[in-house]
Amino acid sequence: MKVLITGGCGFLGAQLALYLCERGHEIVAMDNLVRRGSESNIGPLQKHGVTFVHGDVRCSEDFVSLPLGIELICDASAQPSVVSGYTNPMFDLTNNTIGVIRVLEYAREHRCPLIFCSTNRIYSSDRINALPRRESATRLEWDSAAWKNLPAESHPSGFDPEFGVSEEFSLDGAGRSIYGVSKLMADVVCQEYADAFDIPVIVNRLGVISGAGQFGKVDQGWVVWWAVACWFGLPLKYIGWCGKQVRDILFVEDVCRLVDLEIRQIGSMRSGVFNAGGGVANSISLIEATRFLENRLGRAMSISHMGTPRKADTVIYITDNRKVERVLGWKPQVSLPEGLDSILAWIRNNEAELSARYRSEGESGERVFL
Repeated sequence: MKVLITGGCGFLGAQLALYLCERGHEIVAMDNLVRRGSESNIGPLQKHGVTFVHGDVRCSEDFVSLPLGIELICDASAQPSVVSGYTNPMFDLTNNTIGVIRVLEYAREHRCPLIFCSTNRIYSSDRINALPRRESATRLEWDSAAWKNLPAESHPSGFDPEFGVSEEFSLDGAGRSIYGVSKLMADVVCQEYADAFDIPVIVNRLGVISGAGQFGKVDQGWVVWWAVACWFGLPLKYIGWCGKQVRDILFVEDVCRLVDLEIRQIGSMRSGVFNAGGGVANSISLIEATRFLENRLGRAMSISHMGTPRKADTVIYITDNRKVERVLGWKPQVSLPEGLDSILAWIRNNEAELSARYRSEGESGERVFL
């Protein structure tokens, strides 16, 4: 199948392109190369037979230069930082909402199925943070006993403290960030186009994506950033909740497996919305991530604390994967130790290059990818 991947030189897009190439698909990668470092993926992609098109999803004119015969689109384009949208909201909205509408228009005109990479940030942190929780030595966790003691009418749909947040969780409320609301609008528009124009569209609300080859930053790609900082002894900071906030980690290999399954079944399935993340087994707090890395590297880290959480931050988020497992037979296969060890091996093999790419920025003492 001839597949267009928008955002094809980003971390997820490039990994998808290589994975699908290996499985016999003809891949066209479209990217505007705005995100620094994405240009380094062009060579490896072309070496594996991927056609690269320099184009911006925000510009309808750029779609004209695409090769003929596109049979399916995977939209992995986005401005991915939750933090930056507060200083430049229009950048999030044009990239993450208007850009997706341009992709949908191309899909409508060419009758192409679409797989859209959405995010768990579409859910309101205000609503998620209101769920009952308790504190343990290394993490905050949902309190099943307190949940069971609440009146049934107080239980929001789409949540189970044993499994996490499902597709049925409310989309109302605030505290999802400008990034989150830009992705929510795109998420809803994808579903509406599928219904209005009879286009097969699958929406994947993905958890925290990580893996070897990702250039993590303070504000995005935190798992790799944490590993890089621990490796090089760079300053780290717990921002809110004393490092006990929890996320479930979805490694990129499992995202590629999911998209491959969807490509093979989209003709019969037509459309769907799936929450897909690491799940309970791949959940980890910042404290636990630090201890894992310290154990692997054999040294302790010095970490500072900031008491106030970031705006729209979520204290606990774990994905309920039961629907996607039931419908597609998919569940994560890369465990936390396997995924984290793979990241550390990548850092070891690219130590000189990574050391040159990271440096101090500002007075915060934090380090970011250049």
